[in-house]
Amino acid sequence: MRKIIVNGRFLSQQITGVQRVAHELVRELDNLVKEKNIKVIILTPKNIRFENLYKNIKIKKVGFLKGHLWEQIELPFYTLKERGRLLNLCNTAPIINTGIVDIHDISFRVNPQFFSKKFSWYYRVLIWILVKTSKKILTVSEFSKQEIIKHYRVSKEKIGVIYNSWEHILRINEDFSILQKFNLEKKSFYLAVSSVAPNKNFKYIIELAKLYPEKQFVIAGKKNIKVFGELGVEDLKNLIWCGYVTDEELKALYMTCKAFIYPSFYEGFGLPPLEAMGCGCEEIYVSNTSCLPEIFGDSVVYLNPYKVGKLLDIKIGEKKEKMILNKYNWRKSIKDLLKIVEEYNGK
Repeated sequence: MRKIIVNGRFLSQQITGVQRVAHELVRELDNLVKEKNIKVIILTPKNIRFENLYKNIKIKKVGFLKGHLWEQIELPFYTLKERGRLLNLCNTAPIINTGIVDIHDISFRVNPQFFSKKFSWYYRVLIWILVKTSKKILTVSEFSKQEIIKHYRVSKEKIGVIYNSWEHILRINEDFSILQKFNLEKKSFYLAVSSVAPNKNFKYIIELAKLYPEKQFVIAGKKNIKVFGELGVEDLKNLIWCGYVTDEELKALYMTCKAFIYPSFYEGFGLPPLEAMGCGCEEIYVSNTSCLPEIFGDSVVYLNPYKVGKLLDIKIGEKKEKMILNKYNWRKSIKDLLKIVEEYNGK
């Protein structure tokens, strides 16, 4: 197999959804290097946050730039020098010598109102070019595959689906001190993981808290103080917004919440509900939109993210968490990805 060159820009970034996926896929790739007898190298800018992560894969810092400029100018040059197939796992890639790119979702195209005009237009132009220049496109669900086909008129044969997974949560040591910090009792609160990004629909949780004043709600995630004040959240005695939490604290919240609520308008995969399920949360409520019914089947209660109703009065029937958790596996995902890389090795 031709050498795989991994776009290591994700190692210079804070870990959010797409970076988490890249870290886990490369971690599994590192475990398979000797077994599969493949050559892999990660090219990174010099300002990386994470080093000494892998036993078998070499990290090579190249160039002098960083961010998008490094990715567009220096990465393709050094990829040519290394003579390998470039693998890009976090939505973006160089427009020259693109290789294979994983486009997690196209929310910026479908829902431009959720993003700044600058961000939306940059990604609309970049992804349009990458769809044309890439040897192969990866994405994280059949839903996202159909979205890419619909909006970019690309053939279905060019797109491969590589699902995300959840086992990384098992390696994290939970930090229960967050319960004392916010005076929370186990199994007494409803948890949401959110941010100020409009597509995450954190306003739904606020309205739900108003509808159920007798129940306790917790939102974990960075908050916008201005928006927080404008919505009158400070007046809600039954809503706690924790702000940014560590992975260890988040796992503790997953493990001890009464239920997990995910009212997102649009997702390519939807990792947090799967993480919550992997931590033993049995009551999970997710939106009935985008990819989420595909990912979770009949193992959760579905909500309408555009209309807040008496959601918490609905309970899940037969428990099917094990069936869903068994469906997703990082090792299987990287093996599926390697098949695609090998298939397009000479193209």
